[in-house]
Amino acid sequence: MGKKLKSVLQVLFSLAIGFFLIWYFYKDLTEEDKRSILNSFANANYWWILVATFIGILSHVFRGYRWKYTLEPLNIKINFINRFSAVMIGYLANLAFPRLGEVSRCAVLTRYQKQPFEKLFGTVVAERVIDAILLLLILAVTLLLQLNVLGGMVTDWLEPMLEKAQNQLIFALAGIIALVLAFFGWKFLQNSEHRIAIAVRAKLLGLWEGIISLKTMKGQFGFYLHTVLIWVCYVGMNYFAFFAFPETHDVPFAGIMASFVMGGLTIVAVQGGLGAYPLGVMTVLLLYGVDRELGYAFGWIVWFAQTAMIITLGFISLLIMPLINISKPELDVTE
Repeated sequence: MGKKLKSVLQVLFSLAIGFFLIWYFYKDLTEEDKRSILNSFANANYWWILVATFIGILSHVFRGYRWKYTLEPLNIKINFINRFSAVMIGYLANLAFPRLGEVSRCAVLTRYQKQPFEKLFGTVVAERVIDAILLLLILAVTLLLQLNVLGGMVTDWLEPMLEKAQNQLIFALAGIIALVLAFFGWKFLQNSEHRIAIAVRAKLLGLWEGIISLKTMKGQFGFYLHTVLIWVCYVGMNYFAFFAFPETHDVPFAGIMASFVMGGLTIVAVQGGLGAYPLGVMTVLLLYGVDRELGYAFGWIVWFAQTAMIITLGFISLLIMPLINISKPELDVTE
């Protein structure tokens, strides 16, 4: 099976799950439930949704600015508008194909700025490692703060995983074997003078240079400050959306954080969170006394606002990238 066909089938399968979740929830709704959901859409205070969306845009601005700190040690100078546009194109690509965003983000700069893809991709990998650590930290803190509320739900998730421990052990062993093979493969590449081995070695070294740029960059404080700002905006985007309804406004901050984590997990699990995001948010809000119909409508409103923002800025970025790169700038005049 070709890689392109496999990617398309993965996307279609993920979208099918999303539509199935929409149908599965909708099929059991009574007419009164449907009216209640529609009333929730009509009664939402969308000014707060706009505030949340603006904060979401700020998070992407900070992400585009932060990128310069990992690029500078590699002597790569790309102005802010190009970095920001590449970030938004990456998010747009992620809506279409999972895990394509990081590749697309680097590919557009390779095309328009003539920079080495491997080094660009290495810096993105380094960023993602830091972001993953922060996400795990937020997840752990949220679970500890709300263990009495979320404990039952976490237990329900863990039981099936524990039952499959034997399969996980097999995967772990397979991973160890893969690492051993990768080690010996790398040793071979280091010593071989074959032209293919030399080319692969150069690509891998470029990727590694990008990853270790975190260690060699001068603006350590600026990088980590912008990392904090990115995640503050992520949380703030979710926080201010809760002002859209009086019922959600009363949810405690720890509950808002639980909703934020759940929403992030559904986006990873299902393509763009379609169908899964509203259900995930609704499930958490039920634990805090928010009605099912209102929680479901709230989830859809937040999901639609975030998705519309990414699509709009992503397509604008696609349009302006060729225009702002008609002639390659010699200096990075705009940080």
